[in-house]
Amino acid sequence: MLMNSDDSPPATRGLTDAAVGAVVALVRVVELYDPAVAHRAALRAIVTDRLLREQTDHANETIIEAVATAALADVDLTVSRPADPEAAHEPTRTLLGATMVGRLPGLRNVSHAIEVRRERWDSSPVELPVAARAVAVVDALVGNPAAGFVPTWDHALRRVRRNRGGALDPALCDALIRCDLNDIGAPPIPSAAVLDLLEATTPEDTPIDGTKTATTIRTAVVAAGQTTQLMTLFAETAQRTIEAAEVLVLQLTETQLERDPVARATDGQHLDLPPGRLDELAEFSVQAELRAGITITKLGGDDAVDDDDDEGPVLSHDVAIPVLTGDDAWGVIVASRRRDEPAFDEHDISVLRHIASEMAIAATSTSHWAEIERMALRDQLTGLANRHELYRVLDAIFERPALERVDTALIMCDVDGLKIVNDTLGHQAGDRLLTDAAAALRGAIRDPERTTVCRIGGDEFCMVIDGGALLTAHEVSDMIERLFARSAGSGPPRSISCGIAFANEEIESRSALLRAADENQYQTKRARKASIERELAKAEIAVGQQVDRRAIRD
Repeated sequence: MLMNSDDSPPATRGLTDAAVGAVVALVRVVELYDPAVAHRAALRAIVTDRLLREQTDHANETIIEAVATAALADVDLTVSRPADPEAAHEPTRTLLGATMVGRLPGLRNVSHAIEVRRERWDSSPVELPVAARAVAVVDALVGNPAAGFVPTWDHALRRVRRNRGGALDPALCDALIRCDLNDIGAPPIPSAAVLDLLEATTPEDTPIDGTKTATTIRTAVVAAGQTTQLMTLFAETAQRTIEAAEVLVLQLTETQLERDPVARATDGQHLDLPPGRLDELAEFSVQAELRAGITITKLGGDDAVDDDDDEGPVLSHDVAIPVLTGDDAWGVIVASRRRDEPAFDEHDISVLRHIASEMAIAATSTSHWAEIERMALRDQLTGLANRHELYRVLDAIFERPALERVDTALIMCDVDGLKIVNDTLGHQAGDRLLTDAAAALRGAIRDPERTTVCRIGGDEFCMVIDGGALLTAHEVSDMIERLFARSAGSGPPRSISCGIAFANEEIESRSALLRAADENQYQTKRARKASIERELAKAEIAVGQQVDRRAIRD
């Protein structure tokens, strides 16, 4: 079940700044998606940190890896979203979580610890990492409290004592029993609690770089979305378990069966494959049965035997099991044996059905993690890209030579008077103001394929025009301001201040471009404020003159 290409995690220890950023970002995503899972993750991280500090022989690098493992140990719950809490720790779900974490830079040790943390301490064939053993002990202690609640520690410690020396490392159990846990409360923000622990454990000369979050989260999303590797593991497991000559995983689209397998596993012997052996699967009636969730047994029968080749190990297709995701058939797992081997029995078919159900979880995780990506890289209120996505886009732009980015511009926008609206009309009115600003930026886009629109925090928005900006940037900026002003309707006037900066040869970095656009935006805001003050002054003078004329008449 190991995710890495070799059989053991690398020798490097500790976490890089990018890895720490990835851990915190993933906890933040889980926090948004499932607060209870994030709450438990933070509690485990807090207790794990305290447990290993009770045992003073552990280096900081070991502690930080254990804290990261504790924080991400149940990321598989968010991947697979099991309906049955009692089945929440099936090996497949742990495999999904470990796969995702293992693809993030600097977290292979953490991935390995997540993968083996459910191995029994007294019977594991491999030496379990300290992080895996510690998290197993702490997991037995913390259990599954709801968000905002903590266990009754004295009662929880009984679970640890019951499993001491069997499933759990006795030395770590004893250390946990010695720990003072009574001051541990529910962390208000789980991701912040994890970040505090990691920052406290990380050497002072290792900064936590949050700007790398987008890249690492995107890598995790891509890894979770790549089902081929997982399907191959399922196919290999099925082939070995039921001793099949071949196992194929084929995908069903809305209209047809894909003939190229997603995954294939064989027993390693030479296979003579009969021509047209998949033709029966492509028949309408057979596909209709598969899509209805019906298992097809003795598929092909004697027609698959090549009578002209009595000596060749010809395959006979015996069983096809649909892989169901909800009410739909994602694909089919087809197991075959040679014609001189016994047909599959009910036990074999039962095993294949179980594997097919686990494959369905892996298949559905792709769409689920598309949602995770949206949450990680999108602003929750407006749906626009967030600061992390902005940094990723700008970093890609500044990897190009200066001459190739001169037609690129950044428009920085700031909603005027948001604080006043929040203070006087409430945050709901302020949120409406922000969503209207987002709509104005979207409405001003000229070339969607070359434009990125972001909300980068509070009342700040921006737009990156990567190509054609020299001709369109000023027009787009004016359009943003007009659309936002128009969105007020019959309500109080509103305005948004925009500033433009071009990524020419004088701008050497992402930070320089952001500073230039921000300064130009501030100049616009300052000029607008001065203009409003002049208009108010004129109005006051006009009112004063009217009063003077009335006094003369009177």
